[in-house]
Parts: sequence; C-alpha cells; structure tokens
Amino acid sequence: MTAKHSNNKFTVLLADRNKDNLRLMTEYLSQTEDFVVLDFAFDGRQALELTKELEPDLLIIDSILPKLDCFAVLEELAASGYKKDTKVIVTSEVRLDFVLKKAESFGIGHVFLKPLEKEAFLRRVSETVRQQAKGAAFMRVRVEQCSHEIVTRHIRTVGITANVKGYQYLRDAIILVQEDFSLINRLSTELYVFIASKYSSTPSCVERAIRHAIGAAWARGNARALESFLGFAIFEQEGRPSNGAVIAMLADKLNTELSYMVD
Repeated sequence: MTAKHSNNKFTVLLADRNKDNLRLMTEYLSQTEDFVVLDFAFDGRQALELTKELEPDLLIIDSILPKLDCFAVLEELAASGYKKDTKVIVTSEVRLDFVLKKAESFGIGHVFLKPLEKEAFLRRVSETVRQQAKGAAFMRVRVEQCSHEIVTRHIRTVGITANVKGYQYLRDAIILVQEDFSLINRLSTELYVFIASKYSSTPSCVERAIRHAIGAAWARGNARALESFLGFAIFEQEGRPSNGAVIAMLADKLNTELSYMVD
C-alpha cells in the first residue's frame, strides 16, 4: 500500500485553474482524518514541478490546465524518470469520450465530472490511495513523447509557423487525433471543445483559427508539401484542404513515424 505521511495522513497535491474548485476539494478532504493537502497547482507546468518536488501520495488534477494538460503532465513525469508511486485522479468539467479513453490508457479508471459530489468524491479518493500499487500512471514509457517534435516539423514544412494564428490549435488537434482517430468524426462536438477549454477560447474560434492556418499555408506556404501529405484528401469549395483532411492526414503520418520508432 501507499505509505502515509509522517502524521499518518496521505499527502495530496491539487491541480486546477479554478480557485473555487481547489477550495472545495480542500474542504472535502479536510473533513476526514486521512489526508493532508501539500500544495496547489494552477497550471500544468506547476503541477509537473510540484509533483516532482513533493512526491505526493495522490495527485488530483483537472483534465484541462493552462500550459500543459493533465496527460502531458503525466507523460513528462514519465520522461523525467519519476519513481514515486503517486496515484492519480482526473477531474473534468465536460464529459468527452476521448478524455475517458485517454485516462483509461494511463490506468486511471475514473474521471470525476464537476461539480463534485462530496460523498462519492471522498469514497473514490479513499479507494484510490489504498489500492495495491500497479505502477504509477505516468511510469509507462511512451514513444508519443516525441509527438510534439514530429508534428512541429511537419506543420512547419508546409509553411505554418508559430506566429500564424491557429498554429498551436492545429498541433494539439493532430496529436489528439493520432491518439484517438475516431475524434476526426467529432471535430466540433469533442476535439474543438477540448482545445477551446484548454486555451480559454470557444470551439468556433478554434475551428476558424485552424482554417486560417491551413489557408495561409495553402496561399503563401509550401502548398506542394501540403499536397504531398494529403494525397486524394477532401477539399473545400474554394479549392484548399479542409480542416479535417489536414488533421487526419498529418495524424496518420505521425502515427506511421511513431510506429517505425517502436519497430
């Protein structure tokens, strides 16, 4: 079992951009004698550094955080060689199938939807810290840690640079679709929603920004490189490739390159 803190309590790190959520979780945990909250993180980068520094028994982290989302935090912890058997609970403001699937791929069996119900929350937290260690969720070595580097290279090749509106949205979209290709059929209902929440934007703004980035590459970037990636992709009426076509084809190319790395 996970070892308790010196005062016989399990140690907890809370990560959420909303201070009210942090206050509420702290209040719930303080109503038991089993937990002590060590600190708070308001973005993913801070959650990463505090986890490495404090090595808590439990990390309760929101799925969408500024700078790094919760899964990027877990991946970077794995890359850093983090050894502590820290258990993880994910919270989320929206129910998205791919968030649930991605959490499951990390060995996280439950995603709490907000607003949190106190009794259910405390019961799940207690069960989580007491379960037999199966290896921390971020202890898996994942080749996808190279995904950002590969995607960045490809989108720059087609002429989409960091100063272009939609660059970051497009990069995230490609990586997310590579991890769950069914998202290509749920661009507006799930993919854009998740990215918008991450960057405090709206799904329609995300869609327009990605379309702008693709349009800029088609008009002023390396259209030949973009065509070579797309092959017989679906094009919009104005003759340029659609958001879905670009995201799908670059996600597929990313998947191919990662497969070669595994082999």
